[in-house]
Amino acid sequence: MRKKYICGNWKMNKTSSEALEFAKEINKFEFNKVDVLLAPSFVTLESLRKNLKDEIKVAGQNVSQFDEGAYTGEVSTSMLKDIGVEDVIIGHSERREKFLESDEIINAKVKKALEDDLSVILCLGESIEVKEEGREVDFVREELLNSLDGVKNIEKVTIAYEPIWAIGTGKTCSSEDAEKMCREIRNIIDEKYGEVSQKIRILYGGSVKPSNAGEILSKENIDGVLVGGASLKASDFIEIIKAGESL
Repeated sequence: MRKKYICGNWKMNKTSSEALEFAKEINKFEFNKVDVLLAPSFVTLESLRKNLKDEIKVAGQNVSQFDEGAYTGEVSTSMLKDIGVEDVIIGHSERREKFLESDEIINAKVKKALEDDLSVILCLGESIEVKEEGREVDFVREELLNSLDGVKNIEKVTIAYEPIWAIGTGKTCSSEDAEKMCREIRNIIDEKYGEVSQKIRILYGGSVKPSNAGEILSKENIDGVLVGGASLKASDFIEIIKAGESL
């Protein structure tokens, strides 16, 4: 059985001092049945990692496909590794939509991260227009296969299905529909890569909160959650962890 994975993506929220207050609260909570990860801003990564207990990992919210050079504002894999970060989120819909990151760019970033021994959380998801046209499975299939094109060691990739229309909108994909898409993603991986599909964790993200986390996490093909707004408040995030612990 795959261990449930509870991940919080803080996006562009929390100063370093606010992050350390959060760390004090969550460090008090004991858990042992789930894996927990937080993805703060780059400026907060090192101090948060040093002040969280060892059981909680931290991740970069993004990473460059380049090693070094004239890429103002970018952060390399070596910079993350130098401060003890071992995980990175790649391909979040906000990066794709607002910063125009194509499947080709995402693919290059995934390859670079894996080559440099970072574990990847790869985000996928369709817009409301795609969903209303009934093309969500085909869209996610194309996004998945393009993002993983030529990637060999995909066992270090966690997939996060985040329907764009449910991110930060208060709308939540039903647990049944989320399970259906996560199952489709696992089947696509199985067709392309074989039995490794049973080792890869597939997360659901999109307006996950304490009130619906238990139902979402109970589904067979949903191995965890990628939480946005509800990860900003320690008490809410702890409740979501508890939902995973109770299974």
